[in-house]
Amino acid sequence: MLNRYRIVLLVVAAMVAAAIAVAVLRPQAPPTLAGTGSNARLLPVGQRSPAPEFTGIDAWINSPPLSVSGLRGRVALIDFWTFSCVNCVRTIPHLQALYSAYRSRGFVIIGVHSPEFDFEKMYANVVAAVGRRGVTWPVAVDSEMATWNAYGNQVWPAEYLLDQRGRVTYVNLGEGNYVQTDSAVASLLGASVRPMPSSTSASNQLTPELYVGSARGQLGDGEAYGPMGQPTEYVDPGPPQAHDQVQITGTWSDHGQYLESDTPGHVRLLFRATDVFVVMGSSGGQPLNVSVTLDVAAVPTALSGAAVPASEVSVSRQDLYALLRGITPGYHLIDLTVPAGLQLYTFTFG
Repeated sequence: MLNRYRIVLLVVAAMVAAAIAVAVLRPQAPPTLAGTGSNARLLPVGQRSPAPEFTGIDAWINSPPLSVSGLRGRVALIDFWTFSCVNCVRTIPHLQALYSAYRSRGFVIIGVHSPEFDFEKMYANVVAAVGRRGVTWPVAVDSEMATWNAYGNQVWPAEYLLDQRGRVTYVNLGEGNYVQTDSAVASLLGASVRPMPSSTSASNQLTPELYVGSARGQLGDGEAYGPMGQPTEYVDPGPPQAHDQVQITGTWSDHGQYLESDTPGHVRLLFRATDVFVVMGSSGGQPLNVSVTLDVAAVPTALSGAAVPASEVSVSRQDLYALLRGITPGYHLIDLTVPAGLQLYTFTFG
């Protein structure tokens, strides 16, 4: 499995190798993707294309309905995101800084919330996440992915910068490249670039994102998914032997996007990363306590993620939970002891 932002390399390679085919498949996508990532730059005026209009938006948060045509005269950053994506969440402080620095000069951010999981389609969940994450700019709720498709977008997060005439002039796919994005915004506004530290890209030595449900996941140690929605027992084989594979024990039901525990059990994983996050939820909406161990021991306070005080995380809603931070190099074993009713979607790493 590739991290959400890592597939930008595949996207760019495909655009270079098969530009004609891509144009046929997605004629409405702005032809700016070759200037993305660490090599991103403002396109010359003659190469800029009109941005697609917002379409199929279910609702707006923090704003009345907006249109691309109505944004003319301003510099606008269209940010495709979803609230359980760790890479999206990590971009929010940079977006907050951009918004604060340049808002008074005619700069606006429009977050287009395009969901990965079904629970991210629920308006109330998006509203709550916008508040928790400190997102104060307008957010378009794109639950049917209509605007996502209009832009031909394929990754979370993705940023499309529009000039004062509503043309796409810069694209950044994935997390990072903050200096380049800041410079692009400042250039369009005729402003001085504010000083900020360079971003660092994620190491390719990280465990990749691991989905758990059968729609995109694969279980470790030769375990197979049972019939959809039917409880299936997984015998405890002891500590996992394979790296970068999710092992489950107990009885679980497969629901495509996620697995749900029908009895108490364990979720184990040998991983290599500094930080560990997991998307999970409670089937009944009641708090479920999940205990976390690291290398067969309680998690030290210094290594506990924001969601794990005293080696335990309380899960009451479907969301992204930060489990571990600052882990030393090499492979480590995380073990979650879960009660019945836990919904497990995906592990992500940083």
